[in-house]
Amino acid sequence: MKFYLIVAKGSKKGMPIPIAVDLFMIGSDKMCQLRSKQLPSEQCALIVREKKVFVRDMNSGESTLVNGTAIPIGSEWPVHAGDHLEVGSLEFLVQFHDKGLSQKDLEEWAASCLDQDSARIFDDPSFLDVGPTNAAEAAASIIDHLNAEKGEIRGRLRIGMEKGVTVVRINDSKLVDDSEIAFVKKEMCDNLNRPNLRILLDFKNLQRVSTAGVMMVREFYHWLKPWGSSMAICRVRQDLRSVLTSFSQDKILLFSDKKTAIASKW
Repeated sequence: MKFYLIVAKGSKKGMPIPIAVDLFMIGSDKMCQLRSKQLPSEQCALIVREKKVFVRDMNSGESTLVNGTAIPIGSEWPVHAGDHLEVGSLEFLVQFHDKGLSQKDLEEWAASCLDQDSARIFDDPSFLDVGPTNAAEAAASIIDHLNAEKGEIRGRLRIGMEKGVTVVRINDSKLVDDSEIAFVKKEMCDNLNRPNLRILLDFKNLQRVSTAGVMMVREFYHWLKPWGSSMAICRVRQDLRSVLTSFSQDKILLFSDKKTAIASKW
């Protein structure tokens, strides 16, 4: 499995660092694949296991941050495409690319990843405030509308807008590991901390959900209330419905399909 650290800060910004080993060390020791004199001998390690990438804090006394959150000392956390990794003064964007590229194409791809990352905006659904005046503008409005519905990847989430409803799809197939659950909750809170939203959680990709995952969703539902926001859930697999029975205590509505959920009042 191959992935990249794209330098996100400094004179080498945009440089892609390919990683094709199962253990990639970052620190100042000569055994580390990525070395900096500013770092402790072994600050963190990137580990590939079961086609997933994790970052492990090596108990150096210096914090390693993923998306602005410090990894607990000596612990291991998952990272995904688009995540930010901060190691001392070094900053990277984690990205994956399956196809082989020439060095020039690879550098262009890395630069485009940084451009896309820096341009992330939580779009307002009123994309047609100004009516189109010609065919070209009408076509552009339609494309904008489709892109808004398709959504934008933000870590483990895909967030889009459909008819005034904020549709949030969890990209992972499992919501089981405590570290994964904590990251998903943080990303939902970070991206949805706006007043008066109608939030539809799309469970289409989820195949397994632990009790801790269910509790996290319930906690997020209650976290939304002071914002004046409402929440429903759609496209839950039949074999998961028995796990989600506790949602009825909070009157969280479950819909079999997205279209019905968006058209309903909740």
